[in-house]
Amino acid sequence: MTTFLRIKWFLLGLAVVLIAWFAISNFLIRSPFIFPGPDLVFKEMWELAKTGELFVLLFNTFAKAILSLSLALLVGTLLGFLMGIFNWFNLMFKPLAMVLRSVPIVSWLSTVLFLWGIGWRSVVFIVFMTLLPQIMFNVAEGVRTIDVKLVEMAKVYNVPKRKVFKTIYMGSLVPFLVSAINVSIGTMWKSAIVAEYLLGGTGLGVRIQEAKFFINTPRVFALTLSAVFVGLGLEFVFSWLWEKKLYGKSG
Repeated sequence: MTTFLRIKWFLLGLAVVLIAWFAISNFLIRSPFIFPGPDLVFKEMWELAKTGELFVLLFNTFAKAILSLSLALLVGTLLGFLMGIFNWFNLMFKPLAMVLRSVPIVSWLSTVLFLWGIGWRSVVFIVFMTLLPQIMFNVAEGVRTIDVKLVEMAKVYNVPKRKVFKTIYMGSLVPFLVSAINVSIGTMWKSAIVAEYLLGGTGLGVRIQEAKFFINTPRVFALTLSAVFVGLGLEFVFSWLWEKKLYGKSG
């Protein structure tokens, strides 16, 4: 499918959503306190953008989310690599990773409140713990797909260990690591906003909570829609950069 057709169908789908939104808010649920229409929401979004508050909120949340992802990639790649190489390490850490993957975000509430209270550290920790298991499992699976014969052949021909690690190990890991990042981008963004809603001092989640408390539903929708746009944008940019790199290599 050509780029033009993709854009065409995307815009058509967007138009259907906006029409449905307008119809529901004007004919089915006629209360802006429950379900505001797109005109009120976009007006509120424009006011937030005009004052600069929206961009500050987005940056605060983005900074915490990216820090969490970076830490999860660093620790998760190391632990996942060891899980893939050593069976005893996998048997020891796999149950822990499975438990961490099943723990809901709200379950970390009392722990982080006791450790750091309300603030950015609590948000970063919650998002970090949410992302860590997925990255560990993806990296471990990537290590297990490495062709052992290639490693043995490299030893026979005395290939430097640094080159073996870079070409064989990392070459096999990259697709799994990219897949983990691709999944984690959406998860980190949603988790960061939820964590801010519960424990954040600043950011989108905090403002959504305040708007909900004061029954400012148009602002809740405007902030939520802004978060959706940024989340979709992050996933699109990452996919575009990865595809560009692949095509650049193939070209």
